[in-house]
Amino acid sequence: MKKLFFIKFLILFHVFRLFSQLTVTSGYTAAQYVDYFVGTGVTISNSVLTGSPNAFGRFVTGSTPTNLGISQGIVLATGNVNGSPALGSSASNFASTNMSMPGDSLLTSLAGATTYDAAILEFDFVPFSDTIKFQYVFASEEYPEWVGPSYNDIFAFFITGPNPAGGNYNNTNIALIQGTNLPVTINNVNSGSYSQYYIDNQYGTTIVYDGFTTVLTAWARVVPCSTYHFKIAIADAGDGIYDSGVFLKENSFSSPTVSVTTIFTYSTI
Repeated sequence: MKKLFFIKFLILFHVFRLFSQLTVTSGYTAAQYVDYFVGTGVTISNSVLTGSPNAFGRFVTGSTPTNLGISQGIVLATGNVNGSPALGSSASNFASTNMSMPGDSLLTSLAGATTYDAAILEFDFVPFSDTIKFQYVFASEEYPEWVGPSYNDIFAFFITGPNPAGGNYNNTNIALIQGTNLPVTINNVNSGSYSQYYIDNQYGTTIVYDGFTTVLTAWARVVPCSTYHFKIAIADAGDGIYDSGVFLKENSFSSPTVSVTTIFTYSTI
């Protein structure tokens, strides 16, 4: 009887642990991933995925929160998001999968090095108001050992369309450090550079990557009711190992909604 009770306890404990940690599911269409990402104030069309299907996923935490700062959303990675180790496992594990996929030319230009294993989600959108914004976290196994060298995994959020300040955005990266024109990269955000936006996770127990940013906000000024193209992209740079990922908060891609109130005044004359 005691042995049976102990076995049941282990099963329940294992199920609880699985439920409590961050878990990732894949196999969705581009439109479904975008639907999880998009909130209010925008309409979406022409969603496209490029890269390995295993590089994309929807993540959610259970009853025990992680130190990621985002409880659910979508993730794009340079490795297998459903591989072993799990993204929601201890940082003592090591996420490094060569997906044998090509890089991306725009990311190669930003990184200044050859890129590999690109994961890209693109879509068109029409904003209702004059601003779009969303929240995200960038994480990597490149931290902290490869801060500085050319092995500097890269990601970007590229916007194309009318710029309200004049002219057009043309694949303009809006993944920038707040108050600067510097892109969010391993070399720019770490323990010695803009450290207020960096979390050292080498001894973390809930996210596998050794380091990641705090929850950051990307935003851009836009022309209401105009059509824009948006490209979310991440890739290994310099080599095809040491995985990185970008976590996008669910329903955070949004534009302020416009409220119109009509007031009637009746004359008593």
